[in-house]
Amino acid sequence: MDMLALQNQLIDTIEAVIGVCVQPDEYMEPLFDSMSKVQLMVEVKDRLGVTLPVDEIDMLVESVQVLADYVAARGKR
Repeated sequence: MDMLALQNQLIDTIEAVIGVCVQPDEYMEPLFDSMSKVQLMVEVKDRLGVTLPVDEIDMLVESVQVLADYVAARGKR
């Protein structure tokens, strides 16, 4: 999956979880509460097969780009 397709898939997932439209470079950490972070972790695991570590989730939800870079580095090869 190319990076643009991955970003778009993550945007769809994030928007479904938090109910707010986001942009790839938008700072989005304040849009999440602890429950939505857990829900995002479950959705990313189910949809993309990548586990987001609990101890890194605050950093990973900084932006779609940060999350996409993480998922791309750890995704199925």
